[in-house]
Amino acid sequence: MTAVTDNPFDRLDAETRRVDAFLSGLSPDEWRVESRCPGWDRKAMLAHLSGIEDYIRAGLDGTVDAYANQAGQGVGYEQLNEFLIRRHAETPTDELLRRWREQVAESHPRLRERGVDAVIDTQAGEYPLGRQTWFFACEYAIHADDIAVPVTEAERDDRLAWRLEFARDALAEYGKGVTVEPSGDGYEVSFGDEKARLSTADLVEATSGRLDEDRLPERLRRRLVVLA
Repeated sequence: MTAVTDNPFDRLDAETRRVDAFLSGLSPDEWRVESRCPGWDRKAMLAHLSGIEDYIRAGLDGTVDAYANQAGQGVGYEQLNEFLIRRHAETPTDELLRRWREQVAESHPRLRERGVDAVIDTQAGEYPLGRQTWFFACEYAIHADDIAVPVTEAERDDRLAWRLEFARDALAEYGKGVTVEPSGDGYEVSFGDEKARLSTADLVEATSGRLDEDRLPERLRRRLVVLA
């Protein structure tokens, strides 16, 4: 596993600002547009982002167990996500947006103040805060793409670069057994006898669990998912 050579707090804040600017301009009909997550429109995605902020705060406060048990003892990750979204089903979008902004304003400076060398409580136990912030930044970037937040040409290459760097780092950390080698202007990925060639953008999508299923052999596709 290699060190990621960038500032996770800056990346998280940049993704948050992009999402905020986009959501701030949505019409009522645009809030109801479906995301890439089945069954989630843009309002549901904002409710999910609010849930992420709840998780960040719980990690900082050391109360992740209480966070995880909101929907019942031993409830899985997907069921918890659905519970956190359903609780805001009747919340007006402007109120939900205001609440999310307040959460971000409270928790993100606390992450930065603690610093990359601190630890944070997670569902897997204590974990380096800097690395966990990279995961938060990646999750925000993934969900920004899920709801079609525009990416300018000026930021596209740099954004892809840091996301790819951390995705490859996460693959190494999790010991997925996947080989990723540069090949021309893309990458060759392999697991056992399964191989494929992907562009940088497609590799980022694959590690995020967003690449179309028919683009990769099944075992290789599942092995590449580390950030969903």
